[in-house]
Amino acid sequence: MIQSLIVSASMQQIILSSGPLYYRQSGTGPPLLLVHGWGGSSRNWQYTLDLLADVRRIYAPDLPGYGETPPLADPPDAEHLAMLLIECADALELETFDLIGHAFGAGLAAYIAAYWPERVRRLVLTCFSTFRTELERRMVEQTHRQMGMWMALWQPWMVLWEPWMALWQPWMARMGGMKPVYRAMASHFFYQVPADETMLREGVADFLRMDQRTALEGALSSGSAPITDALSRVTAPTLLIGAQQDKIILPSSVAVVAHLIPNCQHIWIDQCGHLPMIEKADEYHRLVRDFLLAEA
Repeated sequence: MIQSLIVSASMQQIILSSGPLYYRQSGTGPPLLLVHGWGGSSRNWQYTLDLLADVRRIYAPDLPGYGETPPLADPPDAEHLAMLLIECADALELETFDLIGHAFGAGLAAYIAAYWPERVRRLVLTCFSTFRTELERRMVEQTHRQMGMWMALWQPWMVLWEPWMALWQPWMARMGGMKPVYRAMASHFFYQVPADETMLREGVADFLRMDQRTALEGALSSGSAPITDALSRVTAPTLLIGAQQDKIILPSSVAVVAHLIPNCQHIWIDQCGHLPMIEKADEYHRLVRDFLLAEA
């Protein structure tokens, strides 16, 4: 069982029509494209980059405004990001590929599978839901708005605090460091918060440094009608993985996705929060591996 994240895939860069896009790459074999969720980065896929490297050549981009990739001049909606990912696949010479998305990134992945069906061999959607009613859509939209406002409030203070961290590091080490702060923030995303302080610190840093306008646009478009409408158009074999204790995505709405997508297999992971590829890495990647290697 993996105990901590290992940064085994160094960051690389390609230039797209929108500007530079950074990504991580590992492994050999048929191509696999990973799409992170709102507030994350390619760092969310570090276990995947390690655990599936023996069966897939893996690419994990940072979407614009997240991780290392700079934001676009105008914050993109979901459809624009999907087209950007297709441009990324073209630049990497990925004619066909398996595709895995997480949360907001799963919506982008579903949109790609629906409107570029000839490109996607197999599709994995992780912790992704749609909405049974307009009330549910508005509730989740409001939650994302609040998270975006919270990030906007804290981001300037974290930027000011960062230069002092090195000076305070010896004292903080004796007092237990910032781990309680990281754990409190991470508790929204995990059922059981991992003990690895480095992973928590880097995850919180990714969340706080995402571009504010990009974050707000992403929150608003997470339940967009084009993505919901795309689900019934998906023809690729699809695996939908939900987490029973997810505090971000409504588990009750995950089953709606399974109903809308033809040829969709739906599996739950128990005692797990919003990031099963990290919190339940062994179980998650066993499920994904079996699905990707299954006969068509």
